Amino acid sequence: MRMSRYSRARGRARQGGDKNSFWLSFSDLMSALVLVIILVLFYILYQYFLMYDDYEERRDQMVILQASLEQSEADIAEQQAALTAAQDELDEKSSALTAAEDDLAAAQDDLATAQEELTAAQEDLAVQQLLLEAAQRAAGKTQDELDAREAELEATLAQLEQQQAQLDQQQGQIAAQQSQLEQQQAQIEDLVGIRTQIIADLSSALRQANISATVDPASGAIALASDVLFATGEAELSDEGRARIDAFLPVYLDVLFSEEYRPYISEIIIEGHTDSVGGYIDNLLLSQQRAYTVASYVLADGYPYISGETRAHLRDVATANGRSFSDLIYNEDGTENRSASRRVVFKFRLTDEQMVAQLQALLEQQGAAETLAPAPESTLAPAMAQMSTGTNNG
Repeated sequence: MRMSRYSRARGRARQGGDKNSFWLSFSDLMSALVLVIILVLFYILYQYFLMYDDYEERRDQMVILQASLEQSEADIAEQQAALTAAQDELDEKSSALTAAEDDLAAAQDDLATAQEELTAAQEDLAVQQLLLEAAQRAAGKTQDELDAREAELEATLAQLEQQQAQLDQQQGQIAAQQSQLEQQQAQIEDLVGIRTQIIADLSSALRQANISATVDPASGAIALASDVLFATGEAELSDEGRARIDAFLPVYLDVLFSEEYRPYISEIIIEGHTDSVGGYIDNLLLSQQRAYTVASYVLADGYPYISGETRAHLRDVATANGRSFSDLIYNEDGTENRSASRRVVFKFRLTDEQMVAQLQALLEQQGAAETLAPAPESTLAPAMAQMSTGTNNG
C-alpha cells in the first residue's frame, strides 16, 4: 500500500517536471522568435534609410536638372523677347521710312512745280526784255536809261540762274538721300531674311547631294531618325548611322560655315530625343548619351570628313543636349508617333546680339537720312518779287 502511494506521488512529480520543462522550452522559443523579429525590424530600418538616402540623392539630381532646364528656357525666352523688340522697332522704322518716302515724293512734286514756275518766269523775263526794247525804240530813251534797265534785267536773270543752281543742288541731294534710303532698306531686308536664305541653301545643298533630310522651314532644324543611328535602347552609333552622318555633316557645315553665313552662326546644337516609353529620367540619360555620342564622333581628331579648320570652328560653337521625351512628334489623329519622336536633331542659332546691333545701327542711319531738304518755294519768292517789281517799272 505504501509502495503504491509512493509510486503515485513519484508519477505526479514526474508529470510536474515535464510541464515545467515544456514551459521553459516554450519560453526559450518565444525569446528566440522575438530576437529574430527585432533583427528583421533593424534590417528593414537599415534598408529604409539606405533607400531614403538614395531617394534624396536622386531628388537632388532632379532639382538640379529641372533648374538647368528652366534656366535654358529662361535664356531662350529672353533672347526671343529681344528679337521681338528688335522686330517691333524695325516695323516702326519701316513705317517711318515709308512716310519719309511719301514726303520725298511730295517734295519732288513741289520741285517740279517750282521748275515749271521758274521756266515761266524766264519766259516772262524774255517777253519783258522784248517789250523793253520795243519801248526804248518807241520812246527814244537815252542810252543811259537803256543800260540801267538792261543791267537790272541781267541782275535779275543772274539771281534766277543762281536760284536754279540751288534747286538743282537740292534735287541732287534729294536723289542721294533716296538712294541711301533704298540701300539701307535693302540691308535691313538682308539681315531679317538671313535665316530664310540659310534654310533655302541647306535644302538645295542636301537635295543636290541626294541626302534625304527635311529642313524645318521655320527654324532650319534637321532631324535624323534615331532608329538609323542607334539600336533600340542603345547609345552606340551603328555602322549605318556613321555612314549617314558622314554623308550629311560635310554638306551641312559647308553651308553654315561658308563665308556668307559663318559670321552669323553663334551655335550648332546636337539634340537627342526619345519616345515616351519608360521614365523621363532614363530617357533623359539615353537622349543625352546619344547626343554626346554623335558630338564626340564628329569632333574627334581623327574624323576624316571635315578639315581641321572646320573642326576647330565647330568645337567653338557646338553643344550637345538631351531632351528626353519633352518634344514628341504626333500623328494627325493626335497619337504619338514614336518612330519620328526617336531622333537626333541638328539646329543652328544665329548671333542674335550682333544682328540686333546691326539693325540698331541701320535704324539710326535711317533716322539721320530722313531729314529732307527745305521746300524750294522759299528760294523762288525773292526772284518772283523782283520780276514783279521789274514788270511794274517797265
